Amino acid sequence: MYPSILQSGVSTNLKPKFEFLQEIGFVGPLLPKLIVSSPRILHRSLDSQLKPSFFFCKEILESDEQVTAAIRHSPWLLTSDFKGILKSNIDVLASGVPSRKIVKLIVMNSRTIMQTVDRMIEVVKTVKELGIEPKAGMFVYALRVRSSMSDSSWKKKINVMKSLGWSENEIFSAFKKYPLFSLFRGENEGYCRFLFQHCKVGSRICNFLPCVLQVVNRQARYKILEILKVKNLVKNKKIAAAFMEWERRFVERYVVKHLDEIPNLMDIYRGNVAAETKFDLRLENCKLITFL
Repeated sequence: MYPSILQSGVSTNLKPKFEFLQEIGFVGPLLPKLIVSSPRILHRSLDSQLKPSFFFCKEILESDEQVTAAIRHSPWLLTSDFKGILKSNIDVLASGVPSRKIVKLIVMNSRTIMQTVDRMIEVVKTVKELGIEPKAGMFVYALRVRSSMSDSSWKKKINVMKSLGWSENEIFSAFKKYPLFSLFRGENEGYCRFLFQHCKVGSRICNFLPCVLQVVNRQARYKILEILKVKNLVKNKKIAAAFMEWERRFVERYVVKHLDEIPNLMDIYRGNVAAETKFDLRLENCKLITFL
């Protein structure tokens, strides 16, 4: 928080701003969260900055609720002078992207639409060349992903995926189905390598990826399935499907079921380090753990 705020007039400066923010939806804990995330709000003029910015966003997003949601994600929408670039980029997208999708993009990830106009035109062209049309449901997600990476970073990401054994066709097919998968890094690379090289899913990887990246307890499941694989208690062809089981069913079929053979399996699933050490996940045959 800026110390100079303490010198601001309460009744003439701070109170009107708080009242305005409450009027547009920042009530209860939302108000202090907003101020803490963007103290600059209290330093900007209510009449010449905050209100005009809010009403400009409302012209585009059409409702107080949508504007409030956008500001929660991007408080700078209230404090920055962005009108020119935002309008220009909306015009670029409006030639093919449905208005409701543009609204969703602004609400959920407004940084994407704040590229320079030349950059926006370039990214839109690139995404279309990858086979995703502006009217497609995944277009705004692809736009978000591609605009978040420089050309060199994108090429490096493609090369990483090729090193996992994918062809370009498989990479771009997966990107079209689920653009956010290409943001994977670190541990997710291990999961993808696990599925592709050891579960023999081949080109079907495109169908599994969205599920893999949304599975709860991925790390724990990964360890359990690798242990069962080392112990020959699960077949390769069943691992991919097992990875995506509902939580309760996974625990029943792949943890509880094998407690007689591996008594500390539940402890391992729950993240007990001592149990993992006892089993020794660094076994030579347990090579996949090195990818995490």
